[in-house]
Amino acid sequence: MPVYRQQLLEAKNAYKAKDYRKAYELYSQLYKEVPFDNSARYSYAWTIYQLRVKEHHTREQLIEDAELITELTRQNNLNYTKMCVYTMSVFKVLKLLYSEKDFDSLPHWLDKINPDLLDEIRFTKEDKTYPSNRENYYIYASVTYFKLADYDKCIEVSREALMTLRKFTNNSAEFFQWRLAKSLRQIGEYAESLKFLNILQLDEWYVYHEIAENYYFLDERENSLKYAVKAALKDGPMDMKYNLYNLLYNLLEDTDPVHAELHHELCEAILDGEDHERLEDELCDFWKTLNTT
Repeated sequence: MPVYRQQLLEAKNAYKAKDYRKAYELYSQLYKEVPFDNSARYSYAWTIYQLRVKEHHTREQLIEDAELITELTRQNNLNYTKMCVYTMSVFKVLKLLYSEKDFDSLPHWLDKINPDLLDEIRFTKEDKTYPSNRENYYIYASVTYFKLADYDKCIEVSREALMTLRKFTNNSAEFFQWRLAKSLRQIGEYAESLKFLNILQLDEWYVYHEIAENYYFLDERENSLKYAVKAALKDGPMDMKYNLYNLLYNLLEDTDPVHAELHHELCEAILDGEDHERLEDELCDFWKTLNTT
């Protein structure tokens, strides 16, 4: 038996004995120097996972090791097998990058996953239900492509999620619809965006604002004003409503220049970080008047 085969056998035996450090040292010395069959590649991948990925020390180490695992193995169908070292490693990276909001790095890792091979098994811990692997994949993808302003891709994965997922966790279906609607508006599909916003039926200021924006671009100013006023009257952080108040300024500029100017002043106060309670109170009465007409 060639020496390298004896070393591979020794590495495999160390892996089976859960001596991952010894197995890793042997495999890492031999890899790319001698032929690795599928069994050796699989054992090496699991060795890396157990020793360096499962409880990783640094971000750079995790990414480097997970990349190697994706070279050693391939994604298995989790509907037929309980565990897949490829999938587990990629999801370790996805979870880390998503938590860090490193959206620029996420597409590379999202591209490594075929969602059709992911399971839809959710788990519950301490009375809290967590998403399945497939649902998590679509959450990561939908949010990432929206944040990167890749609206066509966001629309694609959000539609796919809504069509293929059988179970949704923590109102995720509503958020897929929300990102889908916002992405459709960004590419000029205003009527289609409105369809999804109406399906949402969420009594939130930001939903009414989004509806108002779509009607504005459809040149339905009366409907736009109606929903913009509803948004203004709903509770929400005033400093986050800058675009809403700017929309109201544009809607009122020709018909009610006095109140339009007040909305402009409110926008300026928000930008300058000034106190704007007086303007809010004054405009609130105006919004209520419009809301009853």
